[in-house]
Formats: sequence, C-alpha cells, structure tokens
Amino acid sequence: MTDSPLTPERARYALKRAAAGRLLLRSLSLAYSAIIRARKSLYDSGVLRRRRLPVPVICFGNISAGGTGKTSTVVAVARELAATGRKPAILIRGYGRAARSSSVTVLARGRDFALDQTGDEALMLYRMLEDAGVPVLVSADRYAAGLKAVQELGADLLLMDDGFQHFALERDADIVLVNATAPFSSDQMLPYGNLRESADGLDRASAVIITHCERVPQAAIDSLRADIRAVSPDAKIIESMHAPEKFLNPATARPVDLDAIRGRPAAALSGIGDPASFEAALLKMKIDLKQIWRYPDHHAFTPAELAAAQAARDGLPLITTYKDFARFPAGWQEILKSGVLIFSVKIVFLCDGWKELMRLVERSAGAEN
Repeated sequence: MTDSPLTPERARYALKRAAAGRLLLRSLSLAYSAIIRARKSLYDSGVLRRRRLPVPVICFGNISAGGTGKTSTVVAVARELAATGRKPAILIRGYGRAARSSSVTVLARGRDFALDQTGDEALMLYRMLEDAGVPVLVSADRYAAGLKAVQELGADLLLMDDGFQHFALERDADIVLVNATAPFSSDQMLPYGNLRESADGLDRASAVIITHCERVPQAAIDSLRADIRAVSPDAKIIESMHAPEKFLNPATARPVDLDAIRGRPAAALSGIGDPASFEAALLKMKIDLKQIWRYPDHHAFTPAELAAAQAARDGLPLITTYKDFARFPAGWQEILKSGVLIFSVKIVFLCDGWKELMRLVERSAGAEN
C-alpha cells in the first residue's frame, strides 16, 4: 500500500505517540468543543438569528468527520423527489473551492463552471444528478444559495448536504448519518478524535441512518442503536448498507459491468474520508488489489502523481471514485492512457428503511398531513 506522506491522520497519530502531543490534542479538542457549544448557544438564545427560507429545508449531516455514505443518500433522495414531480435543489458549502466562500456558484444545465469554483463534492453531486435535472448550489452562505435556488431555478424543496453544524439556517428535518464501523460512543472531539460535536447533538436529529451495516456484526449494530436511543429517544433509526452498483469508463462515459472486473487484479486510487470502505467493497468482489494509493480527503491530484501511478500499476485497471475523478487534472487521459474505472456504489436500506426515510422527507416537505 502506498500512502501520501503528509496526511492529517498520520500527523495526529504521530502526536499521540508522545505525552506532550496527546496533551496538545486534548487541549485543542476542549477549545474546539467550547467553540461549537458557544455558537450553538448563541443561536439557541437568539443572540444570533437563524433565518428561514421560503421552501422546506432538509439537512443531511454527520456528527463525525470522515465518510459515512452521505452522498449516496442525498443522491437517492434527490432522484426520488425529482421522479415524483418535485423540484429539489442541493445546497453545499463546497469544501476546497478557490471562489469566495460566500459567493454562490450554480451547477445546472446550461451553465459553465470549473472545479476550483465548486469543490470536488459539489461537482461529483452534479455529475451524479445531471440526468435527473437536480441543480447543485455551492456557497458557505446557504441562505443566499437557497434563495437563488428558489427564485432563479424554481426549487420547491432544498436538500442541505453536510449542514448539521450549520446553525444559521432553519430546517424542517435533520437527518444524521453514522458509520457503523466508527461508532461515536468510543470517539472524542476533533482533533484528538473525529467528532464534530459531542454525541448529545444527536438529540436534534429527526432520523439517524446507520450506514455500512454490511461491515459489522449484528451485535455491533444493536449496541449502536442503543447508544443512539440513549441520546436521541425520539429519532427514527434506519439501517442501511452499501452495495456495488457499476463501473464507469470515464474515457467513453459508458458503464462497465461489475462482472467484467470481479475476481481480477487491479489498483485502487483514492483521496476520500473513508478509503477503507472503498477498498473493502472492491475486496469483497474478489478484486485482488495489487497497488493501493491513499491521499488525504479532497486531495487535488497532480500530473506527477498520476504519472507515478501509471508507471507502477503495470497495466492493471486503475479504480477510483466519482469524488476522486472530479479532482483529476486536465490531461489525465494522456497520462493514464486507458484502463481507468470509476467505482459507483448505491445505498440499500434494510427492512422498511427507505419507506420510513421518504415518509419523513415528504412529511417535512409538506406533502403529507
């Protein structure tokens, strides 16, 4: 396995090896926790004003940093809403974009945009939803983005991606995703741990979706359900898993059947919050990963890095994710030649989880009495 030499996780691991480093991280965690609590208190008390948009807002978020499978859920809900005649739009901050954070960039058919204007997650969402006609609006000012979505694009429902700690905007439902492989009960606040806020923040959740249930035993899921219920007794708890959907050849924009790659040797390249889930899904398909490259989340790949991967993969298929491909540099095809595959996964809800989720969404959007 080949890792990027400079990752936040490696730096944190190095600090934790020494008493002074652990003390520093714990001190920073206390300060971070105090800031989060103070901001929330200012909004709860009315010192800072929350604003409400003219259409319903449903937030999908986390209490932990790292991958939970949130994107798959947002895409599935947006597609379902568009298919039933609603006009959803997605609001996202756009991590890593070069444009001014409060400016609004609209990703919609007929408009021009570039990766440095949008950030990788927004561009990935747009590409996954372009055929459904769902626009993506990028801005740190979710209120301004929401107004533009309503006034210019006719949106009648807004899905806020990764906004659980965005206290400035009123919403009609908060849906929080928790990775079953990284339970919050054994974690601590950033930067010592991965929690964005303390576990009692789950009390604000309308629903909690446990993701990646396929990767843990039932006993672990039962324990996690009990932990969620202890801090959020009224929230719906929904279980889900991720399953392979397809491969996509980005050079031809054509899908590649899963069986064409299943059981073969390949190489994997990613820069995402939870690379282990990506790699585990490939291994479960009996794909023999001869080379693995991991980079930090949101890493912008350079031509030199792709050239190094091309030289080392020895003709093997190079598998990456939608999010990572959005950060490939111009001219990637001349460097990597052929054999690049984008791995697409879909979220599968267990029992009646999908029906429960959509009932909550529709009720919050005013579609049910």
